Amino acid sequence: MSTTPNLDEVTAELALNRALRWIDRPRETSAWLWIGGRAGSGRTALLREVVARHPAAAYVDCSGRSAEEVAREVATALGIATLDTFKGDIAAVAARIKGDPVVVLANTQWAGRLRTSREPQRVVERVARALITFHPRGLRMRLLVEVDDAPGGADELGGRHLVLQGGFESMPAVADRNEDAALSSALDALALAEHRFVPIPVWSLLCSALGQDIPRSRLESLLDDPVAGDWIHRRDDGTGTPLIAFKQEAAARQLRTQMPAEQARSWHAHAVTALSAADAPAAIRWYAARALAGHAAAADRFNAFLEDTAAVAGVGHESLFEGFEAAFHARPIPQGTAGARLHYMARRGVQPSSQGEWLALLHLTLKQAGPTQAAAADRLLAAAGPLILPWRTLWAEGVGAGAFSTDAVVRRPIVRTLRIAHTPTGAVVTARTRQDHIGTWHLSTGTPHPEPDETADTSTTTHANQGPKGWRPAGALSGEVDLPRMPEYVLRGTRSGRHIALATMDGVCVVEINQNAGHEYAPGLLKHLVGTDTALARADLPAQALAPTTDWLTDIFGSAAVRRFPQETLPDTLTDSNARAFLSDVGFPCVTGLLELDTTSLDDTGLTPVTEPFGKPDETESTYFSLGSWQGARLLLDGRDGRVQQDGWSGIEDEPAGSSLAQFVAMVRLYFWWRASWWSIEDTESDLRHWLDLIDPEAYQTQGWQRVFEDYNFDDRV
Repeated sequence: MSTTPNLDEVTAELALNRALRWIDRPRETSAWLWIGGRAGSGRTALLREVVARHPAAAYVDCSGRSAEEVAREVATALGIATLDTFKGDIAAVAARIKGDPVVVLANTQWAGRLRTSREPQRVVERVARALITFHPRGLRMRLLVEVDDAPGGADELGGRHLVLQGGFESMPAVADRNEDAALSSALDALALAEHRFVPIPVWSLLCSALGQDIPRSRLESLLDDPVAGDWIHRRDDGTGTPLIAFKQEAAARQLRTQMPAEQARSWHAHAVTALSAADAPAAIRWYAARALAGHAAAADRFNAFLEDTAAVAGVGHESLFEGFEAAFHARPIPQGTAGARLHYMARRGVQPSSQGEWLALLHLTLKQAGPTQAAAADRLLAAAGPLILPWRTLWAEGVGAGAFSTDAVVRRPIVRTLRIAHTPTGAVVTARTRQDHIGTWHLSTGTPHPEPDETADTSTTTHANQGPKGWRPAGALSGEVDLPRMPEYVLRGTRSGRHIALATMDGVCVVEINQNAGHEYAPGLLKHLVGTDTALARADLPAQALAPTTDWLTDIFGSAAVRRFPQETLPDTLTDSNARAFLSDVGFPCVTGLLELDTTSLDDTGLTPVTEPFGKPDETESTYFSLGSWQGARLLLDGRDGRVQQDGWSGIEDEPAGSSLAQFVAMVRLYFWWRASWWSIEDTESDLRHWLDLIDPEAYQTQGWQRVFEDYNFDDRV
């Protein structure tokens, strides 16, 4: 690595003097300073000296920490209590800064636990930028941030920067290691590792992933090799297990940049397979818990890895979410996949404090995903092995986040009353809205059960609601209840003994407390200060939308509303064969109540001709038929070409409503489904808009179809 100074590089002594003078400028309002330079140039030492001169400074070493952990440490260092309420994120932390603080973020370039990581960028982009953007105006804050040692890195971030001269006198010469093929391969394999400390059996496994089988004895002998000694050294995890690491982490980064990208992905894929083996020895399992998610992300196999429930159960939740952010950065996650489930968990603030709590939350998500994930939920519990889960989900009813299809309206009734009652046939749980009965189920099995009367015994139950500060007794503004912490989307809880019935934004479920785990629940709330950067891909267009069927229509409108018109009842002047076939074979929805659409008259009159379709006699000699009304205008079917149009009476100038009868009906049907459904997270409006554009681009661009997404224009919303 070159140490030739650039023109804007300064000595560590000069940089310190400039930083201290900048901090003490009395009239300057809040500002920030990026501290750049090569590895070994003294950036961290400079910041420690700044803290020594300003003992009250909020100092956070980001090395090995996620952006979330850094944000929490910043809040703690600034004396800001943000974790006692669901409301607020890192922007809220910044908005509550007081005084004239000096804030120092050191080693952002080494943030995260994995080498394939987005945490360094997330610390800078999400934490540092939030402090810069959202701190109170008029505050005199000084923010110093150590950044990546890439050339020009500090300058490219914008604002003031100091770049230090120097760095390591030299990296070990590449030529030296090339004299020994085994050493060269061993160093490449060690750089391939996703964790910075590697047990020797894992080192051997990574060599095999590279296609180089190097005996453990040869790897151990490298530790006494003078050339290898310039690169690596032995560490200890405190239990006597030898771990191998690079002396300079920058050396691993340099070697990784020299690997061809496609070849590196293949190597990581081999590592994923080897590390996921069910019968792996203890050293492999130790490493996999810390690094397997990173290898899956680097191999571009993260979704496939997430489908391996047993492998996921053995991975620490910290590295799992870090690998998740890296794998799906700027790459939308396919809907309906395991990656999408993890995305929803991240969006909902799932921030476990232990592996047991994490697996309990993941098991709950799998249960809520419905019957298709029942086997995966069982495999997760089996793979947890001796690990004690504080609680586990017995059953769940409802529609989990993302677990829906367009085949039926997505119904998520809002539970207002949740009741556990003891009846002669066993304990049951009943859920009700303000007015209606939602369901009653056997408490431990989830089997549907008749609703008990009001005299059923409920004396041993505890009722709780979840508000901005977590659980509180039902009907009270504050107080404590003996329930484990849950994500914010869990709204109500009723406990009887070791069973807890929960009402969530998705439905109802019952969890069982593991009494062997004790009652020392994790402190705090399940929430994020730094949200996920991932996003879902667009959902695929339902196949039925391109060829609607009668069943697809009746699924939403009901069988009574979908009217078929036999061919012999259709007017002879309706000459478009596709329209005739659709009306007779599929049918047309005779509905009202949404979209200002009313086609109910068709059920009584059938198709009737319109002699003055656009307010004047038809000069085209086409025959138009009335389908009803839409948005205050007549809805017309052109008998010649099957196009659906509105007559402009409402003031909407665009006439097209559908390029064909089938296309118009498909668009209406999908809109009805979307609008009648209840979404607890990530409304699918963007998906619906995309679908309508795919079904009929010409009609979708018209004023009429664009208007249906403007709620303030409509009176007949569901």
